[in-house]
Amino acid sequence: MEFGVHRVIGVAQEPSEIKDATAKENYVVLFVSKGGCSVEVNNQITEIEEFCLVLIPRGIKIEANPDEQRSFLIIYFSESFFARTEIDTAFLHNFKSFNKNEYTYRVLRVPAEYASYYEFVSMQLKLSKQNYNLAIYRDLAHNIVKQIVLLAAISAEDRPSNGLVGQGADTKLITLFQELIKKHVKHEKQVAFYAEQLKVGNKKLTNLTKEILGATPKELIVKELLRVSKKLIVESSMSIKQIAWELGYADVNNFSTFFLKETTLTPTEYRRRWQK
Repeated sequence: MEFGVHRVIGVAQEPSEIKDATAKENYVVLFVSKGGCSVEVNNQITEIEEFCLVLIPRGIKIEANPDEQRSFLIIYFSESFFARTEIDTAFLHNFKSFNKNEYTYRVLRVPAEYASYYEFVSMQLKLSKQNYNLAIYRDLAHNIVKQIVLLAAISAEDRPSNGLVGQGADTKLITLFQELIKKHVKHEKQVAFYAEQLKVGNKKLTNLTKEILGATPKELIVKELLRVSKKLIVESSMSIKQIAWELGYADVNNFSTFFLKETTLTPTEYRRRWQK
């Protein structure tokens, strides 16, 4: 459920300032205002014209130019933060501007009047992050980020369909698989369980999820388990041990090991980070 916003000036940036934004699981949107700016993308300095959005897919390396005095705004978010519904997930997966197989990055010109809008949303996102323990601010942050991405899609004239591509039996089966994961992931984490429920073999299920969603069944199970874990850690008052039990872990250490592997933070560290 990661998201955030920073104003970055290359010559003045702190080492940690851009670190969260450029984590491999995050999508990134840059807004470059009057005067333009240069940034480093995949180890190459790139000059961006003024009043531009830059859409950067997951897995693309981005750094501030240490010699740059002009600023840019960086907004970042993870898929687990953006995708509250399957439609949201499908939107991200089908949005070509966020597909690194299509673009290393994509620059979109926007009207100069947008500068005040991005200043406003920057302020609201910072406020939302400071008050993330309150549901209304979580909703505000989600709606702002979604609006930014939708405006980018309109500017790009690259509007993905509002659902999974195709409506055949295979797509319906995958949709059902995703619904089963949400229903059972706290207690069922093995692919074999879901394959049995769907009356298909493990191999066929794997081939379908990779073809339609670009991920294996195990990766989808882990993704949903991680989403639920983060939500409980941030939004509930339960102890980490109680959360582990809620998620089907008899031993809290096993849960902590899983969470650390997926996020590089322990559950306690993650909670502290989001409750600052």
